Amino acid sequence: MNFRRFWSDSLFGRIFLLIGALLLASQLAVYWYFNLYLGNPQARHLAQGWAQILTLSSALDVGEAEWLAPRLSRIGIAFYPVERMQGQPPHNPMLANAVQLLHGLGWPDAQVRIDRRQGILWLDPNQRSRVVVAIPMPKAPPGPSPQWFKLSAILLLSLLGAFLIVHQITAPLRRLVQALQVNRNGEGPPELPVAGPMDIRELATELNAALRERYLLTEEREMVLLGVSHDLRTPLTRMRMLAEFLPKEAAEIQQELVDNLWEMDETLHQFLDYVRSGHEELAEEIDLGAFLQNFVHDSPYSEIHLEELPAQALYVHIPPVALKRVLRNLVENARRHARPPITLRLLPLGTAVEIQVRDHGNGISEEKRELLGKPFALAGRGGGTGLGIAIIHRILHRLGGSLSMENAKDGGLLVRVQLPLHTN
Repeated sequence: MNFRRFWSDSLFGRIFLLIGALLLASQLAVYWYFNLYLGNPQARHLAQGWAQILTLSSALDVGEAEWLAPRLSRIGIAFYPVERMQGQPPHNPMLANAVQLLHGLGWPDAQVRIDRRQGILWLDPNQRSRVVVAIPMPKAPPGPSPQWFKLSAILLLSLLGAFLIVHQITAPLRRLVQALQVNRNGEGPPELPVAGPMDIRELATELNAALRERYLLTEEREMVLLGVSHDLRTPLTRMRMLAEFLPKEAAEIQQELVDNLWEMDETLHQFLDYVRSGHEELAEEIDLGAFLQNFVHDSPYSEIHLEELPAQALYVHIPPVALKRVLRNLVENARRHARPPITLRLLPLGTAVEIQVRDHGNGISEEKRELLGKPFALAGRGGGTGLGIAIIHRILHRLGGSLSMENAKDGGLLVRVQLPLHTN
C-alpha cells in the first residue's frame, strides 16, 4: 500500500495529521483505561450479585421457593426448569469478565446465557442443576453511550485545538508567501509583513534584509553593465569613423576592423538587452497572428517562413518590444548555429498559446541544452556572448511564459515559447 497518498505536501496538513494521529492514539489509550479500570469494578459488581442470587436460590427448599417466587418476580427474577434456558454465552468483554469472576466466587461450574430476543440473562448453577435463574438484562439508556459521547467530545475539542495551534503556526508563513507573490514584480524590493510569533517576525525581518541587499546588488550590477555598455559605444563609434579613413591599400584590414567593431557593438546590445529584460516597457494587447506576419515581413532575412496561422485570432497582453526581442534572438541563434529554412508556427493550447521556432541544423545535445539558459555559459562557442537564451528566459519569466527546446525528429532544433492567452 502506498502511504504517501495519505501524507500531505503542505506544512499545515503534515502538522495537523501528526497531531491528529497523536490525539487518536491518546483517545484509544483513554478508551482502554475506561475498559480496564472502570470495566473491572462493574464486572466484579455483577459477579457478586449473580453469586448472591445463586447462593440464595440454592439455600431455598421447595416450599420457600414457591413462597418467594411471586415476590422475586416483582423485580424480574424467576426460576425455570433448565430446559427453558436459551441464548448464547456473553461476548461482551465486561460480561465475559464477570463470568470468570463468578467462577472464582465459589461457582466454578456456573454458566451464563444471554437471550437478547426475550431480554433475559440466564444463570445455571452447575451442570447437575434442574432449575435455572432468569433475571432481566439491564437496559442501555437510549441514544449513544455516555462514555462514547465523552470520548467524542474530547476528540473533537482536541482536533479543534490542534487546528487552532497549526493555524497559528502556518498562517504567518502563508502571509509571507502571499506577500512575496504579490510584490515579486513590483518596483523595489518586496516588503514582507513583520507579524506573528517572535520566530516568524525574526524570519520576516531577515528576509526583508536579504531581499533589500539582493535588490541593491542587482541594481548595482545593472548600473555597471549599463554604464560600461553606454560608455564603450562612444569610442566604438569613433573607431568605426577612423576605420573609414584608412587608405585603399588597407581595404582588407579595414573590412576586418569594421566587422569586429560591429560584433563588439552587437555584444553591447546584448548586454543592454540582458539588463533591461523588458521590465520597463508597457504591455499591450497583441494579435499574435498579425504580429508574426509583420515580424517575418520586416525581417531582413529571406530564410524565415511563417506557417499557416490558426483560424481564430489569438491575443496576448505583453510588451511588443519584449516579444520582438525574444523572436529576434531565437532567429539570430538559428541563423548563427544552424541551417535554413527557419519556420515559425503558432498553436493554441487552451488557456495558453505556443510559438514554435524551428531550424534545420544538426540540433543540440542534451548537455548543451542544459547550459543554454545560463548567462555566459557558452560564450565564445560559435560566436556571441552566450546571453541570447538567458535574455529570453528573463523576458518570459516576467511575462509569465516559458521556454523549452527539443531536437526535431527529422533534424534541427525545435524551440517552444508558451505565453498565457489574454481573456477579457
